[in-house]
Amino acid sequence: MVNNILEIKNLTKKFGNFTAVDNITLSVREGEIFGFLGPNGAGKTTTISMLTTLITPTGGTATIAGHDLKDEGADIRSIIGVVPQSFSLFPELTAQENLTYIGKLYGMDIKKIIERSEYLLKQMRLYEHKDRVSGEFSGGMKQRLSLAASIMSNPKILFMDEPTTGLDPQSRIAIRELTEELNRQGMTIIYTTHDMEEAEKICHRIVIMDRGKVIADGTSDELKHKIMSGHIVEVELDSEPKELSSELKQLPFVVAVHHSGRLINITVKRKEGVFFALSEFFRKRGLSVEEIRYKEPSLEEVFITLTKKDLRD
Repeated sequence: MVNNILEIKNLTKKFGNFTAVDNITLSVREGEIFGFLGPNGAGKTTTISMLTTLITPTGGTATIAGHDLKDEGADIRSIIGVVPQSFSLFPELTAQENLTYIGKLYGMDIKKIIERSEYLLKQMRLYEHKDRVSGEFSGGMKQRLSLAASIMSNPKILFMDEPTTGLDPQSRIAIRELTEELNRQGMTIIYTTHDMEEAEKICHRIVIMDRGKVIADGTSDELKHKIMSGHIVEVELDSEPKELSSELKQLPFVVAVHHSGRLINITVKRKEGVFFALSEFFRKRGLSVEEIRYKEPSLEEVFITLTKKDLRD
């Protein structure tokens, strides 16, 4: 049986008359990579800040590995790691010196600090740069060092707040691979990101927040099926036809049609016999079908559908 390492019930945070996090309830299973998605101002970072004891909740409760957020903040800080959005280590110190300082904060003896820091610097591909001043590092190197610092104490749960924002593609891939490796080693990871592809690739389960509330919770596949009114068939023709939406909608199994150039996306009620029926429909109209295939909605489409398209500050 898998235990929940994080339990949140009715967690709320208000800043004056503004409610940043509005009565959210959710749980995270031990060993998950759990993703927080949401537009700007959704409440993701405020939620992470409460769970990592940086700010105090206005209401509600949370427990992390059995420790109560309200009364056992010190115990929680001893078992978590945090990778912030921006570099928060000492730029004037070398990579090795930064990790040594973190180790001392956790009360580790010097032998353990040396062993752990060297292991992590190698794992983060920074060992050859261990004596360089960290302020000279590239953005990707700084973020890998931040990740190493966050797990010096081998935490039970790691909070990563948009760790790949502003990084080049190679650095994003490196951070993602390192995150997955830490998870394979047994670490539970809470991961906030704006990158839908990233969330879909690495997160076992995802929560979508908007305006301080949880509006969806599930695996990537579960979230996709929540917005589907049927199955989506994509038809690619060899030439751009005249408008066919009204004719297609008259077919008894068709729910909706979206026509764009040579591509026609058709939402259907069922799968049985659909390919043959659609092929016949286009053949009778003298249209040649290049390809016909089922299409799953992307996580980005789910996100836009649930949070709408309006811009957020």
